[in-house]
Order: sequence, then C-alpha cells, then structure tokens
Amino acid sequence: MDHLTILLLCFIARPILTASIAIRQPLEACVTQALLGPDATQRIVTPQDETYTDARLGEKIHFSSYSALNNTLVIDLGHLNYAIVSQDHSTAKVGAGIRLGALYTALDGYNTSWVGGICPTVGLSGLLGAGGFNMQMRALGISSEHVLSTQVVTASGKTLTASPSSNPDLFWAIRGGGGGTYGIMTELTLKLTQLPRSAMVALSWDNTDNRFDVAKRFLEWAPRQPKEFTSQVNVYRSTVQVLGWYLGGTQQELQALVNDSGLLQIGQPQTQVYGNCNTDNSRVFGYTTTECVPDNKVDASILNVIPDAFAKYENSPQFTYNEIPLSTSRATAEPWPRYRRLSKSFFVQKDNLLSDDVLRSVVDRIGQLDEASQVWGEWHAWNISETGGNNAFAWQEQAYAHLEFQAHGSNDSAIQSGYEKWFADLEGYLRPAVGPASYAGYMDSSISVDPLQSYYGDNICRLVDVKKRYDPGNFFTNPHAIQPTAPTKPSTQVGCDHSKTLSVNEIASKHVM
Repeated sequence: MDHLTILLLCFIARPILTASIAIRQPLEACVTQALLGPDATQRIVTPQDETYTDARLGEKIHFSSYSALNNTLVIDLGHLNYAIVSQDHSTAKVGAGIRLGALYTALDGYNTSWVGGICPTVGLSGLLGAGGFNMQMRALGISSEHVLSTQVVTASGKTLTASPSSNPDLFWAIRGGGGGTYGIMTELTLKLTQLPRSAMVALSWDNTDNRFDVAKRFLEWAPRQPKEFTSQVNVYRSTVQVLGWYLGGTQQELQALVNDSGLLQIGQPQTQVYGNCNTDNSRVFGYTTTECVPDNKVDASILNVIPDAFAKYENSPQFTYNEIPLSTSRATAEPWPRYRRLSKSFFVQKDNLLSDDVLRSVVDRIGQLDEASQVWGEWHAWNISETGGNNAFAWQEQAYAHLEFQAHGSNDSAIQSGYEKWFADLEGYLRPAVGPASYAGYMDSSISVDPLQSYYGDNICRLVDVKKRYDPGNFFTNPHAIQPTAPTKPSTQVGCDHSKTLSVNEIASKHVM
C-alpha cells in the first residue's frame, strides 16, 4: 500500500472534515503516517501554522479557487515534478504536479517538447482536466491528445492505469471532463513532439479608437488562417495587441499572412514579424519579449519555475519546501505575483458568430473600468482542424474563438463591488449572444447558465457514468464538478438516458490516438 493510498484512507474513515480538534488531531496523525521520510511533519500545514493561509492558497485568488475550498484537505502535488524521458525521446513519464514551465525546461535538455499550454505556472493535471488549449492547437490539437496514459489513485485507495486499453472510460473523462473529480493523477506518460522553428508576430496599436476595428478584423481573419497559425488579440482599456505563432512557418510566409490580413490598414500599428524562432523563444514571446533572437541570447528563465512558483501573498508568511528548479544551469524564474482576479470565459461557436453591435459593446465595456483594474480581454482564435483525440472536452469541433476577460480585484470593498457588477453585467449581456459554452479551466461561480452544460456540453451523462464507477461516494468534488447522480431537468438542459450510454468496451473501440 503506497503513502497516497494511506492518505486517502485517512479521509474515507472521516467523511466530514472540520477544524475541530476531535477530528483534526487524529486526522493529522493519520496523514503523518501516510507521508514518507524524516521531514513528513514539515509537509503538513494546519490552521495553527502561520504559513497556513499561504499554503492553502496556491493560486486560490485566481478564478474561483475550487481547489482550496473550506473544510477540505488540500493535497498539493506540486513536488511531483520529475520528467523521465525515453531513450528515443518520443515519450516521457512525468509527475502529475509538474508545472508547464518546468516541464518545458526539463524537455529542453533532450531537444524535444510537448504540446502544452501558455502560462509557465499552470500545473499539468489542471491543464488536462480542462482539455488543454495551447498555441499549437490549430495544427496539433489540444494538449489532452498528447497523453498516452496516466496513473490515477481513486477514492477507494486503488492505483489504476488509465489509457486507451486500460480503464478507457476514466482515461476519456480525466482529459477535459474536469480536474480533481474522478481521482488523483500521480504520473502521466506524454507523447513528445520536437516543435519546428517558427515565425512570430506582434502587432500593437496605441489608439483607443482602433480597438473595435482590430478586434473585428482579427475575429474575421485569424480563425480562418492556415492551421499552423494560432493567434490571439488582447484588448485593453485604451490599446490593442495581436500575437501569433506560425508553427514551422518562415518570416516571409508569416509576413504574407499579415499583409493580407487587413490589420495593417487599421491606424498605425507597430509591427514585428520574425522567423527562425526556436521553441523557447516562441513560448516566451508576448511574456518577456516580442522579438526573436539568436538561440544563445534567448532568456527562457521565466520557464524555469520552482514547485511553489508564486510570490508572497500580502502579509502572510510564505510556506516553502524543497523549492528547487529542474534546471540549475538556467536562471530561476522570478516568483509570479498573486492578486485577486476576476474572470469570465465564453466560447464563440462556428454557427453563432458575434455581431458587430455585440462586439462593439463588449470592446466599449472594457474601457469603462478604471486603470487600477488592469482589465483586458484575451481572445484566442480556435477553429481547430485536427480533432482526432477521443477525450471529454466538449467544444473542440464547434469552437471558433475563445473570449476570456480578466481584471485585478481590489481590497477596497466598494471598488471590488463595482468590478463584480461590471462582470455580472458582462455575463448578462454577452452570454445570451454567444450561448452557454465556456472553458472549464476558468470556472465561474457567478455564471448565469448551468455550469455543467457550460463546461461539458453533451458529455455530461457519460461523465456521470464514469463518476459513478470510480467515485460513487463523491469523495472528490467541487461546486461545479460532475456528480455521481444523473442530472435532471430543469437543473440542467439535459437528462441522462442510460440506455444510450456507451460501455467501457465501446469507449475503448472508439478511442483514436
């Protein structure tokens, strides 16, 4: 019996978790027994510890914080961050808690990479639970399609292999069907890809009046470009920016796309188009640079994150444990700042594109918040042509673009209330125009439609069946997680007809890698 199994059994014996001493003390004793090594007690943080607030936050102040709910145990997998690459460099076994920047840094040593997300601090398991959008996806698919198998510890304490041939229903569900819902992923086998040298573009406009025209032209143009070109438009209060990655393209090929886009005819943009960019340079493009430079000049330190990659939160003492980056030859990433974040997510579907009136209103709304909010819209072109993966992400075939809105919150209650009202008004205006679809990686406690339908679409009933099989007691849960009971109308827009449910063998037979 491994230590994670013992840890879970501690909680199976105590289904109600509270802060009371009667429950907490035996629970702490059981957890201590489950952890290995002489430093076990250093890895347990309780409400009595001064680092408790910091330790339980993680990225809590980002989005809805459903991984750090009250009266629950938080199992931090951040130090499961190893990467063992196969001899032929085609696959890697990696710890499920590894952050994307650390993964890319480790794979650099083998001259290979993985089709993964954008932000270096995002954890691998969380990315896959939501599906895994990335800047190579229009050509290579979402990240879930680049997983070969995973080890999962279930609520009963069993360690299972989930793959196309072993527990294929679980393998399907944990990729796009919601994170932390069916079990704890501890290790994954990834399919690696040596990404080609690429061309990158950055266009920026400083004139407020250009924002609508740029956003409109981008949404008309970008999702219809060659599949190798994945791009985004960032709409700010008074400026607008376009970033793009042309996978395997040359500077001349990308310049031709940009010249034909119509974007250069809007205002007076600052234009940067580069070719021959290596993968690290491409990954940090838009973060720390908007240039491509010779390989020996690329500063990829932002990728070399430590397991707990974030800065101190306000006045809370910081919890640290064995914070060693995977590369000691590369400079370590600076701690990422924590801040209160408000966010909204909307998918624009191929059969329901935004009207000019709606788009103009949304752009104007971004200009209404104050400068301190740092509000912005990060809108990505989708229209993915490669849809070969059998996973639970619901919107891959229909998504035309993804619209995310973010703002920094405030400690001033009156200002914060104003920000929350702005987001509520945005939800009330834009949701009826675009429909229910949202990205599960940005769960939203104030979403106006049924959250399960929004995140999982027509896959809800299949996901319920998987949940019933592997976690019938609903041990792993959050307010917007799939439950082990079938939804019924009118709480969702779907009811489950189990006569149409696929068997495990049918799921396996339909799986395509």
